[in-house]
Amino acid sequence: MGQKKKVEFHTYRYMLNKLRDKDLILDSDFLSIEILKSRGYYNLINRYKSEFSKEDNLHFEENVHITDLYYYHRVEDDLRNILFKFTINFEQIFKESMAYIISKDIGVETDQYLDFSNYRNYTKARKITKFISHQMEKCTVNPTLYYKKEYGDVPPWILLNNLTMGQTRMYFSIFPLKLTTYVVEQLLPMQDAMPSAHKNLSDFVFNEVLRYRPTDNLNEANFEKLEERSKMEMIELTRDMISIIVDFRNNLAHGSRLIHFTSRQSLNHDALRIFASNKVFSDSEFYSQGIGKNDLFSFIISLIILMDKFDSLYLIDQLDAWQKNNTRTQLSKQAFYHFLKSCNLAPDFISRLKKITIDKTGKQQNEEFNRRFDL
Repeated sequence: MGQKKKVEFHTYRYMLNKLRDKDLILDSDFLSIEILKSRGYYNLINRYKSEFSKEDNLHFEENVHITDLYYYHRVEDDLRNILFKFTINFEQIFKESMAYIISKDIGVETDQYLDFSNYRNYTKARKITKFISHQMEKCTVNPTLYYKKEYGDVPPWILLNNLTMGQTRMYFSIFPLKLTTYVVEQLLPMQDAMPSAHKNLSDFVFNEVLRYRPTDNLNEANFEKLEERSKMEMIELTRDMISIIVDFRNNLAHGSRLIHFTSRQSLNHDALRIFASNKVFSDSEFYSQGIGKNDLFSFIISLIILMDKFDSLYLIDQLDAWQKNNTRTQLSKQAFYHFLKSCNLAPDFISRLKKITIDKTGKQQNEEFNRRFDL
């Protein structure tokens, strides 16, 4: 086994000389040291050098300045802050819908809703409910601590407050079909003809999903099977989008770089097409370039689809402002689009997001109904 490298301390002056040897342009030693002090050599140079390096990955391309790397870091930081904020918004919606249906259908006492027999996959449910119970027992922060002291019990809406997103997703994975369906109905952008009507997954599948499926030659039994498969397809798509959001949330929370990061989970192309037409991404982009599959774009798409309608529109507004702030000059515009390319984001990705089906007005639905039945 070869000898391992020795970790050594280096002064900022040494770092500058090392960067010059790598052909990085330092316009000012004072400014360069201040940049290294505020960002760190590893977090700035090692994180982004591959985006500006020659093929040997040992030297920088011509005319690359340390301020270019600093700009990359700043643009990514701004994007990270925007996305993390809306990830928290999604987390609140997700947990609230879970807490509501647990309380309504199972109960508000821990002996009720942490009884593994209320969930699917008993072996897995036993482990998960035991883990959650242990998390609750050892929790020493409010509001869980307050409820343990004052009520001697912790209702679902309080327990979920102190679970991480990963733990919440784990809990959701054992939900029986009825509870899962309710959560999916609250998250997916489905709306009946009457805006005040209860969201219903079966109606959504019949009115929206099945029009993308060949049904003309199906008998009643096969039609019902297709309808059931389509319902499960929407449930699985929702689960997959939640998994992608969790993966990127962890990345954001730990300050890791967004460029080149992908989720372990991929989205189903055909299911996603219900909400994202080829104006959002083409088939070729999805299958050949992974655009919208498990990349940063898929994460933003998942947020847009699953969040509250107004949060989704606000996120797009925030991304618009982020782009405008970073494309005021020709130089900043060039660097900005370089950054987008590193993130596997199309130059027009924000305008594409605006094409996602977030909600349908009654007027839109009536027009589609009339077109479908030639009225």
